[in-house]
Amino acid sequence: MEMLLLLVGILFFIAVGYFSYTFGQCLAKFSRLDLFINQKFFGVALLAFYMFFVYSNQKELTEVLMATLK
Repeated sequence: MEMLLLLVGILFFIAVGYFSYTFGQCLAKFSRLDLFINQKFFGVALLAFYMFFVYSNQKELTEVLMATLK
């Protein structure tokens, strides 16, 4: 059960990370900031923010994932 939960957690982490990367590129395109700065910069910036958010809330996320085992 723990292995399945670990796989689901990793898959969710990767999927949301990819979404934040593409959403950052989308924001750059729709705000027309891509004329000044590369779109990939916005994607990487939003991905870094997402990873910082996950890292800073690591304790809460672990508690939520472990609560599903009980």
